[in-house]
Amino acid sequence: MASSIAIGLGLVAALGAALSLRASIRALRRAGLRVDTILAEELDERPPQLP
Repeated sequence: MASSIAIGLGLVAALGAALSLRASIRALRRAGLRVDTILAEELDERPPQLP
């Protein structure tokens, strides 16, 4: 009986860890895309050309 409870708790902990890891990866990807967008906008700005 005790081992089935331990197995159940282990599965719940593993599922929680997997979901947490997935959320962390998604957040880091979004942050990376935002940084790429900001850098692309900043590097794309060219000084005005003199006539």
